[in-house]
Amino acid sequence: MTIKEQEELLFNRWKSSRKYQHFIADGVFDEAEWQNQKRRIVFVMKEANWKDDSADMCEWVMSEESPTYWKSWNNIVRWTIALLEGGEYPRYVSRSDKTFWLKKTAFLNLKKPGGSARSFDKEICEYARMDANFIREQIGLYDPDIIICCGRGEGKNADILYEYVFAEDTLSSWQKPIGIYNYYFVKLRGTVKMIPVISFYHPQIIGSHEVFEKRYKDMLQICRELESMGYFQRSLI
Repeated sequence: MTIKEQEELLFNRWKSSRKYQHFIADGVFDEAEWQNQKRRIVFVMKEANWKDDSADMCEWVMSEESPTYWKSWNNIVRWTIALLEGGEYPRYVSRSDKTFWLKKTAFLNLKKPGGSARSFDKEICEYARMDANFIREQIGLYDPDIIICCGRGEGKNADILYEYVFAEDTLSSWQKPIGIYNYYFVKLRGTVKMIPVISFYHPQIIGSHEVFEKRYKDMLQICRELESMGYFQRSLI
């Protein structure tokens, strides 16, 4: 059974069990590309800026043409490049760049019914607590090599995963930060590898290219540090 088929079954059970009127699907953008990556990256966010309807965010992100909307995904692309290829800061990200790089990733929102441009931390935390088993199952489908939790400050996604979603898995204590970035390792039930879970910025950070370049270089540093510890050794399929 393909990952996309497993996602569909999981999302149907999830929506039915929780009696969600609307459900915003997410996950792997392109399964063939995902399976061929040397490094499987999962980005974890809070909720989709989407109300009053169900939707598939992977399909919508790939089809959306709004340059304003794309500002967030430009940074996701840059961070993906930092983790997969490295090199100089990619200042300009074209639509074809977005399509090319996002196909190599997966992402998920902790709150599936969607919301607004502003997330409320207590609400997100409560959804994640109630849906912890489903979120854990979704992450497990992807067998990730690294999990990037997007959003710092109060109500960090990394904290929510640690306290609720991964509570029944094997967790390391919080490690010495890489630069300013806290992280820990998780070994999902039924697996053997320890996955680094990084507490990073939200891609919709306010600032100029000077700020975006700094975050890109931070991700390069994270990648180098984890490589030096012997992670990211997946062989290409």
